[in-house]
Amino acid sequence: MTKRNQLLTALNLLTVIFCHQTFAQNTAPKEILWTTDWSSDGKYIAIGGNVDSLKIYTESNLKAYKSYPFKNTITRAKWHPAKNIIALATQNSEDKSSIINLDSNEKIELAGISKDGARGIDWNYSGDYLAVADNDGQVLIYNIQGELIKKFTNQTHSTKSITAIDWHPKKNTLITVTDKIRFYDIEGNLLQSIKHRPEEVMLLSVAWHKSGDFFVTGDYGDEKDKSLLQYWNEQGVLLKSIDISKAEYRNLTWNSKGNRLATASDALRIWDTQGNLVSEGKSNDYLWGVSWNKKGNRIITTSFEQRIILWNNQAERILTLE
Repeated sequence: MTKRNQLLTALNLLTVIFCHQTFAQNTAPKEILWTTDWSSDGKYIAIGGNVDSLKIYTESNLKAYKSYPFKNTITRAKWHPAKNIIALATQNSEDKSSIINLDSNEKIELAGISKDGARGIDWNYSGDYLAVADNDGQVLIYNIQGELIKKFTNQTHSTKSITAIDWHPKKNTLITVTDKIRFYDIEGNLLQSIKHRPEEVMLLSVAWHKSGDFFVTGDYGDEKDKSLLQYWNEQGVLLKSIDISKAEYRNLTWNSKGNRLATASDALRIWDTQGNLVSEGKSNDYLWGVSWNKKGNRIITTSFEQRIILWNNQAERILTLE
């Protein structure tokens, strides 16, 4: 290879690395819409990020309904499975992770979370317990009144922040993801730990299937290893790995019937229970938040460039808010 060709190859490699890091890593200064979630009754959509507020939109016409100020970053919003209550995880923020009752506007701040904040939050199947996974590698469990009832550290000897957490849909066990997939019971006992791939790649998202028979994870990838979407059975045996995404899997979620999975990365992709790609909707920038409505015929996404997009269940755009 000539010196000129060697130089061109090096420049091309640097360009690829720079572009990946621009979108996937150096995101702190950007005003990103990190998260969205559709209310359990289907009436409202919550949207948050590092835009200094939680915004609630009406489902029928995507009009602003309520707004709650939050300093810096809301990393995750999660509606209660039956009540008009929303739980929020925050980081780099003066405002702590909280529970907000939209009927009364009461806000309960959650105690005990890392000063660096949290990224994982989820209600259990009955709505009696809220789990928060924080940036010190702690799992904290609260009751619906926001009282801390249990706290334990992500095992084994991991000091990495937990990026996502998900309760089993039928029993009080949960999964955390970070450098590994870890299963816990509600008392904090480590049930299982899985290294999801040979490379040292962080996981970002996890979602149990409604049946509890299997779950899906999405990871970060890096400049040399593609991001993986992986299907696992309940015992943690790998069923399928998929590497078609050009970006990390920030979030993923099942529809109410449990027959379709939506993933947010470089595109909106819809999958079946076997990991087959059903539909794909292209995006001009990287998608971060994703949620289905109650009927399963609409999907809302949020993005790196603050776009809010409403899609149908075939990943076709209906409406875009810039």
